[in-house]
Amino acid sequence: MTRERLLDLFKNLQVWKRHGVRAPHKPLLLLLALGRVLNNKDRLVSYSEIEVPMKGLLRRFGPPRGSFHPEYPFSRLPRDQLWDIPGSENLFRIPGREYRVRELRDHDVKGGFPVWVYDFLRRHSDIARDAAQGLLDAHFPESLHDEIRAATGIPYTWEVRETPKRRRDPAFRRHVLREYEYRCAVCNFDVRLGDDLIGLEAAHIMWVAAGGPDKVANGLALCGKHHKALDRGAVGLKAVGANYKVLISSEVHGQSEPVRWFLDFHGKYLRAPRNRLVHPNPEFVRWHYKEVFRRPPLA
Repeated sequence: MTRERLLDLFKNLQVWKRHGVRAPHKPLLLLLALGRVLNNKDRLVSYSEIEVPMKGLLRRFGPPRGSFHPEYPFSRLPRDQLWDIPGSENLFRIPGREYRVRELRDHDVKGGFPVWVYDFLRRHSDIARDAAQGLLDAHFPESLHDEIRAATGIPYTWEVRETPKRRRDPAFRRHVLREYEYRCAVCNFDVRLGDDLIGLEAAHIMWVAAGGPDKVANGLALCGKHHKALDRGAVGLKAVGANYKVLISSEVHGQSEPVRWFLDFHGKYLRAPRNRLVHPNPEFVRWHYKEVFRRPPLA
């Protein structure tokens, strides 16, 4: 077993893809399993124990759906050589048939990394870290990485290695901020320290991890708060003629004054770029509304 071979298995994970639809089930289950390794937990975990945490992860970091199915990755991951379900041959009477939720619960089915993967990761925690970072880079925007690490038990204390996938195109940021005149497209935030902008970022509407391009028409200049809110689905966009209005998810609530930074902008027009030719592309906006925004919006 080599580092390269194991990381290739994570890299080549078979994730369902069609028309930009997000399916982060397998990555989230693997991140949860990596968290277990790094916290010295047993190799195997019962489906009943992992079902609720997985539903929580899918609800928070998956696309907005009416139902969530942690049984899908639990049952399908063995095909990727990264998951082991001991005794599965006694349950699968029909070859290729997947587990039903009731079977997983009633038979107390357990799963986890294969022995050789688990032992290798226990001996080489740096490789477990690289595997986790690779999954985060491939399936989620960077603004969500810390939150996902915390939710899956991946330690914060490690230094995050710089990888080619993590390096951002400086031209994308430069062009996006210039087109939006160095102000947040939602709240007009433009604070500087001397000549340096503080907390203004170039956000992707359609995530790079989902195939979104580094084009200005897929970008927005946003303050840190509204960038994170866009990626988390608290903020969305709605086409109104040739312009866009800001949508705030009906799930956003709070008692403190900062909640007004969201609620007060619901229904307000998004700041337009100087060049109408790089206005947000409707295709990317529709993707975000369907795959990220926490519907329904506020009334």
